[in-house]
Amino acid sequence: MLCITVSIHHIRHATSILVINGKRILIDPMLSKAGGLSPVPLTRNYVRNPLVEMTVPLSVFQDIDAILLTHRHFDHWDKKALSVLDKGLPVLCQPKDQASVLSAGFSRALPVDESLEWEGISIKRIQGIHAYGLTGKLLGPVSGFILDSAQQGSVYIVGDCMLTPAIEEAFRKYAPDIAIVNTGEAQMIWGAVITMTREDVLRLARLSPKTKLAAVHMDAINHCKLSRRELEVYLREQHCDGAVWIPEDGEVRIF
Repeated sequence: MLCITVSIHHIRHATSILVINGKRILIDPMLSKAGGLSPVPLTRNYVRNPLVEMTVPLSVFQDIDAILLTHRHFDHWDKKALSVLDKGLPVLCQPKDQASVLSAGFSRALPVDESLEWEGISIKRIQGIHAYGLTGKLLGPVSGFILDSAQQGSVYIVGDCMLTPAIEEAFRKYAPDIAIVNTGEAQMIWGAVITMTREDVLRLARLSPKTKLAAVHMDAINHCKLSRRELEVYLREQHCDGAVWIPEDGEVRIF
């Protein structure tokens, strides 16, 4: 049974603040001003990122207990985040990202191999792939993380992971109460899609109907084709719109 103190404050793109077991966990911080970052290379347009401003001041990120980093692409871990976040914060990350986190000046990189206990929260890492074939190898490793609090339920931060049989099995095995799914149908110039699609979101909603899905990673980066409005329309057409929360930037939901 979920406790009312589990909440998600969606900031922008993949950046959110998750509150679970009384701890405020900052997910994949991209904190730059609009236009402060380069376009994603090898994509179909050269618009600078992010496309939109944040709806919260940087002071919001002074009240954080930990950072959760799914991978180190600049739209999840940018230079502004490296400059303004407290270097003493624990950073929960993939083992392959530990050295880079430490080299960025953070003193408490906590790599999650298979699982880790932190502040009363059980954390499991679910290995993913960012894309299939050579594209996936070029993009490097990416992971999802399931955070489970005995009193407040579980949250699966899926990350920039394609919907693979392993991800589907994780939903079946762990039946998370909440899942944050990165969609946007991000695409490279040669056509490779590197995040979940609208069809993937629908499949997860039907695969795990008890899970409250939050679909993010839209309307902020130049290579994401799928907008919030398009996803809303698609899910409505599929009679599944009530199963997925599509937060606006700055929106908070308490579960």
